[in-house]
Amino acid sequence: MRGIGKRACLLAALLFFLGLLSGCFLWAPPAAPTHLSASDGEYQEHVLLTWSAVPRAARYEVFRAEAEDGDYEKIGETEAPRFLDVGAAPNVLYWYRVRACNPFGCSAFSAADAGFRLGPFPPPPPRNLQASDGTFPDRIRLTWSPAPAASYYKVWRSDIPAGDYLPIAQVSTPSYEDREVVRGRVYWYKVQACNDYGCGDFSPPDFGAAALQLPGAPPNVQASDGVYADRVRVSWGAVAGAARYEVWRAAARDGPYELLAETTATSYDDRAVTVGTTYWYKVRAWNVLGHGPFSEPDSGYAAAGGDGRDEGALPGQPRNVQASDGVYLDRIRVTWDAVPGAKRYEVLRSDTGREDDFVLLATVTATSYDDVQTVALCVTRWYKVRACHEAGCGPASVADSGHRGGTLAQVTGLSAAIVQTSEAGVTVKLQWNAVPAAQELRATYEIWRTEPGVAWRKVEQVSSTTFSEDLPWSPSPLGTTYRYKVRAVSGLGCVPPGAFSAEVAVTVLGRPTPGGAEGESSP
Repeated sequence: MRGIGKRACLLAALLFFLGLLSGCFLWAPPAAPTHLSASDGEYQEHVLLTWSAVPRAARYEVFRAEAEDGDYEKIGETEAPRFLDVGAAPNVLYWYRVRACNPFGCSAFSAADAGFRLGPFPPPPPRNLQASDGTFPDRIRLTWSPAPAASYYKVWRSDIPAGDYLPIAQVSTPSYEDREVVRGRVYWYKVQACNDYGCGDFSPPDFGAAALQLPGAPPNVQASDGVYADRVRVSWGAVAGAARYEVWRAAARDGPYELLAETTATSYDDRAVTVGTTYWYKVRAWNVLGHGPFSEPDSGYAAAGGDGRDEGALPGQPRNVQASDGVYLDRIRVTWDAVPGAKRYEVLRSDTGREDDFVLLATVTATSYDDVQTVALCVTRWYKVRACHEAGCGPASVADSGHRGGTLAQVTGLSAAIVQTSEAGVTVKLQWNAVPAAQELRATYEIWRTEPGVAWRKVEQVSSTTFSEDLPWSPSPLGTTYRYKVRAVSGLGCVPPGAFSAEVAVTVLGRPTPGGAEGESSP
């Protein structure tokens, strides 16, 4: 009996200490919530937050910030492991954290998760656009942060920062690799985020290049010797990867040399000269990584009686060479400025833009040429021009790229009518005229619709020139007016959408009577 009593005492003591430990556990704050998930555009009215329930949590506090590492502010409390953020602005990405609380305190914060509320309008511009700078030898890689509510993105490109940007691609992911680039040339990019309500504003631009490296020394620098009375013409060979050239001048071969001019061409006319004075010239190439080495120097001078039209003087370099970018469906038009003394011009073309890939395409006497040789729409070709006369041809121009394309016309002839009724609702039929060159431009048609209190939205995309849809009697009340508009879009990346048609409307006036439709249409 004495042993049984001893074991009972030990058991009682053990239960006492377990009770103390249990009491300490119950009197502590709860653990941090886990598996926090914020909805990504599933709802137009709110952002839905859910997380795993935490034992001993009496309530949860919800916090929000505009960046993952930003300043989080408390936006509400809830007793259940879910929360509706109705104060979120549409199409804005927010970051959320949650903590669990009871009378003894609050837990640490949960891991953060991002979400947004879908708005009935285009997405905001993408952020953090980055174009690779020489990382790849054959392409430029673009990346950007995903834009809330974006269904796809449009990528635009320009050869100069302030130039006209042209669309080059449409992608569903926040990245793109531009392989239609010339090695060493700098390109500028912008991106738009789009959804069924249209495309938002452009992102801030960024520039990039393929396989950048410091350019080499310009070869074959030549300064004219008495050919001209008013200038010394300096010319040189093109350097791969060069964005521009610097021309330096000195009064003696050994210098000192001073910067005379910067140019993107491969020749320069020095008009700040004195007749009979000999000048020495050096040239070096530049790109975004810096300057390359200087060329070997060459001397030149202006002489009385020189006029630039001597039979032995080759014509200068053609300037302002422009190849059309999608202006014509059946050709690429190349134009340039006239060169004094030129009798003819040679047009050269390349499929890649590489310096060693240009071949003679045509010889003309005019200052323009239409390349009508068969090439697919939106495929880029590069062109150079050189001026010639009886003594030969001068230096080739700076290259310019172009492509065949076209412009989608505005949709015309749009009409709408109620063609069928039933107990469920009415059927509306739209029809319109096909746009010119629809087949060549791979045109399809977007149908957009609005009604009172609802923003314009795309309801369908079709390849025909008719469209029918069923509209239920409910939830829209009788007397509701539906408005429609249509535009043509292309499956080709270089052809932008056409303008929207004039709007048409149909009004559902009342429920049907047997054998007829109750409604009216109007332009």
